[in-house]
Amino acid sequence: MDEERGKQYQNIFNTARPVRGFEDIASQIQEAILSGTLKVGDRLPNERELGAVFGVSRPTLREAIRSLESAGLVEVRRGTSGGTFIAEPGATQVGESLAALIRFRGATADELAEFRRSFESETALWAARRATEDNKRTLLELLEQLKQAAQNKQLPWEDFVDLDLSFHEEVANASRNQIRVAVMLSIHEVLRKNALVIEVVEDLGWREQQVKELAEIATAIVEHRDRMAMRLMRKHVSENAEAVERAGSSQ
Repeated sequence: MDEERGKQYQNIFNTARPVRGFEDIASQIQEAILSGTLKVGDRLPNERELGAVFGVSRPTLREAIRSLESAGLVEVRRGTSGGTFIAEPGATQVGESLAALIRFRGATADELAEFRRSFESETALWAARRATEDNKRTLLELLEQLKQAAQNKQLPWEDFVDLDLSFHEEVANASRNQIRVAVMLSIHEVLRKNALVIEVVEDLGWREQQVKELAEIATAIVEHRDRMAMRLMRKHVSENAEAVERAGSSQ
């Protein structure tokens, strides 16, 4: 049985390259998952069997499995019925990977604004078409929190920003598209950093204007007015990009 399992996986994987072999192992397993050769729920052979397939030691194999586990691609279960199973990465893990790529590429504020205008406006359109009752309820609850926050002079600007970002991320959730959710999560920190800059020019009037715009977007989504939601979101994002630019020039 062990030999049969080994032969089966020898048709999938190749002997790992000796230099940083754990990366080669992780890459091969990831490619097998992306190609559909390995599917969610499939159980990988045990360490001894898989080590023989790749021609590596157990420590090298364990390092590869740890890297795949941290990426959300495999799940290691303990116990008699345990093992290493192929998992489906959630939006958060995908978002973190995209975020790392964005930081590495050094995206500018202008590039982010350009991307958001089209991306978030289209996301709002799909949200208006697909929002569930739960999505609508969450959007309205966040809107109510934002209204209260706009009236609270003592509330730090960063707390208001966090609520605002939660609203935008819920719009992505309402689009019912996990790629859009992942992308929104990936740009979360970049958006937050940009929004915090606005503090030098913001006041309660600015907060109230933000809430007014978000309320209009929420209403369009709740009423399934997709084109209206798209136009309102594009206008909102554009005005925020201009505010970031003004804040940057005033520092």
